[in-house]
Amino acid sequence: MRLIEFNGMSRPVCEWAKLTGISSDTITKRLNLGWSAEEALTTPVGKQGRRPKPALAPSLAHELPTLSDWQRDMHAAHRQMTRSVRSFVRQMEEQMAELRHGLDQHLAAQRDEAHRNAATTPGVGQKSQEIVRDRCPRVTQESV
Repeated sequence: MRLIEFNGMSRPVCEWAKLTGISSDTITKRLNLGWSAEEALTTPVGKQGRRPKPALAPSLAHELPTLSDWQRDMHAAHRQMTRSVRSFVRQMEEQMAELRHGLDQHLAAQRDEAHRNAATTPGVGQKSQEIVRDRCPRVTQESV
């Protein structure tokens, strides 16, 4: 049984543990690490060895936004970005529709031109109606 003398009283570790509220193991470890009896019995548990959190410089603390401010700003930025993306997609869809329309018109004009040419220049010894009947029907994507 180890006796510790503190404030003129000598008591075993287990009694000091009951009086201080610090476990006897903690008191014993502290003494074995070279702590004085006063330090071992008066230092609150959990405070030794931990570094205090550094205080922010006053100027920096005022410049940092609060979490609610940051959340509000991020939400507004997200809304703006969403609007921009939707606008861009709409513009691309309009351009694609214009391109499709132009391509359809171009293909229709080529088809009409081909029909006009076929009607005016029949094949050797054939009439234009015979040429048209002779052709194989086009295979379309839907019929495959």
